[in-house]
Amino acid sequence: MFDTIIITAASEAQARGYRAQTRDFGNTVCIPDPGDRRVGSLGATVNALKEIKYNPASGKKILVCHSGGDARRTPGFAAAGKAFIPMRDSRPLFEHIVESMARLPVPASGGVVVVSGDVLPSFDFEKADLSRPGVTGVAYEDGPDEARRHGVYDVSPRKNRAGKTLPVSGFRQKPGVGPGAYLVDTGILFIDPPTAAKMKTLPVSGDIYTEFPSMLLDGFAPFNVHVARECTFFHVGSSRELLSKLGDGGVYVRNVHARLSLAGDNIVTNVPPGRFGKIVLAKGECLTCIPYGKRKWFDLRYRIGDNFKEDGLWEKHALGAIMPHVDYKRLLALADRVETKATAPVRIDLAGGWSDTPPVCNNEGGCVVNVAVRLDGVKPISVTVRERRDKFVRIVSSDLGRRRILKSAQELADRHDPSDWCALAKCALAVTGFKFGSRGLDIEMCANLPKGSGMGTSSILGATTIAALLGRADSAEIGELTLRLEAEMRTGGGWQDQFGGMLPGAKILESKPGTPQRIAAKRLDCEWLAKLFAERGLLFFTGQKRMARNILRKVLAFYAENPHGFASILIDSLKDGARKCAKAIENRDADSFAAAVEGYWRDKKLLDPGSTNERVESMIEAIRPHVSAVTLTGAGGGGFMFILAKSRADAKKARSILEAGAPSRAAKFYSFSVDYDGLEVVKVRETTR
Repeated sequence: MFDTIIITAASEAQARGYRAQTRDFGNTVCIPDPGDRRVGSLGATVNALKEIKYNPASGKKILVCHSGGDARRTPGFAAAGKAFIPMRDSRPLFEHIVESMARLPVPASGGVVVVSGDVLPSFDFEKADLSRPGVTGVAYEDGPDEARRHGVYDVSPRKNRAGKTLPVSGFRQKPGVGPGAYLVDTGILFIDPPTAAKMKTLPVSGDIYTEFPSMLLDGFAPFNVHVARECTFFHVGSSRELLSKLGDGGVYVRNVHARLSLAGDNIVTNVPPGRFGKIVLAKGECLTCIPYGKRKWFDLRYRIGDNFKEDGLWEKHALGAIMPHVDYKRLLALADRVETKATAPVRIDLAGGWSDTPPVCNNEGGCVVNVAVRLDGVKPISVTVRERRDKFVRIVSSDLGRRRILKSAQELADRHDPSDWCALAKCALAVTGFKFGSRGLDIEMCANLPKGSGMGTSSILGATTIAALLGRADSAEIGELTLRLEAEMRTGGGWQDQFGGMLPGAKILESKPGTPQRIAAKRLDCEWLAKLFAERGLLFFTGQKRMARNILRKVLAFYAENPHGFASILIDSLKDGARKCAKAIENRDADSFAAAVEGYWRDKKLLDPGSTNERVESMIEAIRPHVSAVTLTGAGGGGFMFILAKSRADAKKARSILEAGAPSRAAKFYSFSVDYDGLEVVKVRETTR
């Protein structure tokens, strides 16, 4: 989304390190403060705009990420910088910040987004209103404890502010406050093009979170704040926070080439091969090695509670003299072993679902139309696999906030309970031929959408895990292995989910009767469908979660019974509807497309009345005057509702109706877009070991 990504540094030496770490990150430039003299975040912003010769008429979208600190309270990453602390998916914090900020709805006229490189806020980015002239901050409501630690916006009114964008009447940095609700600064500022151009005339000095708000309130430019409804933060302000948020079992180890004996509360980073035979650390002891000069190393030993910013340790160890001479080539050469990362979109089934499910498809063949989509601009499914130094298997689910280490073949073999959150990863290991004890693995999974969504999440996550383990994205191979995985998990299910996520865009998927199933895929007109979705499409999470396998059992029982041949008639209708849907997309016929989706919803309800419920039907009835088609994705019974409105205006009305009558706090709209890449597998980073 951003035309230019700027990361600021306090000196040319620090910028050199940042350039080394962002070399493969596209349109990123590292700009040091002039004269190797810290000028503050406002000064750094002004300097960056001057350096890139910012033109307000260009329509360019710029991100400025301020990262000029020494990381004195996290000495384990003082050499790399706090912006490059690896997150749980092994990617640096900086990449997560850039991806999150890319979700902000920056106007088409462009502008500048300013953020801090050591903080990752999380809120409904797409709903932020950045359309006002001048400068717009982003805040959220919180209590006095958070208000005392951050900036606070003053606005009027003092109530019912969530979701609104309001003029700022005052701004206080870390104020003394009493009880009540305050608008706490997220650290995000959006600067419109005329104001960014005007800033180029300012002196290169000052702090953007103290001096700049005062200038704005004195009339430099209009000043507004968007109030997010909810917000959480990821921030590592100290070694203890680093350990608590990213550690594993009371220790944090990165890029270490030595045997370890750790008593707990230990951080060990950047140890080169051969420097130590075995590292033995007592409770609370930490170690990092800093390469500098010509083949020199500095072994920095410290304690978990040390604060190099305030207790004189920075000066005691002469780190100010060492840091300008860090050898980043040697530092980056310590990177952990090869990681494979696989990412995938989810899918919206538009017609033909259930015909892809064994034994239906084995007896009669299947025919499905679905479309791969991103939610809120990103692929929701990701899996990273990294080798471990031991022979254990660690499984992490970042969306569930859970982790487990498997230390025996027996634990891995216990994989048939679908309620076990580790079962999917265990089954993926089984079907890919993994032998416990052959090597150790870290498997980090993320499905960033609600559970029981009806978007094919479980199957696509299974396929993505298999792809990450294999290190390749062969759709035929992975599709077959995913069916075996689901058989191992005893959840059942068809083939459209994994192929819907693996293959990009809109497609019609067909199979002939027989075993095994061979899937033929034909790409459909994605561009027309994408425009139709952008104008009239809505995706609403109903807030109701359901287990697809429960509905699956009922449908397959009905198919087996086949009263009066009715089940077979419905299967034929589903497949015929899929072909009509594909034809409508190819002909760019919105009315026929809507009719096909409506017919699909009708047939799903006839196959199993549990596909819907009273609450869902009341929501559909409320918006019916404004929609051409509506269906619950997947098996139904809850999860996501796909809506095709009659017009852009009707889409707004339907959205307003459902938001006003949302059945629970979990119910919400998601922005969605056609995904043109499908399942992707990439090497995250390399090793020199």
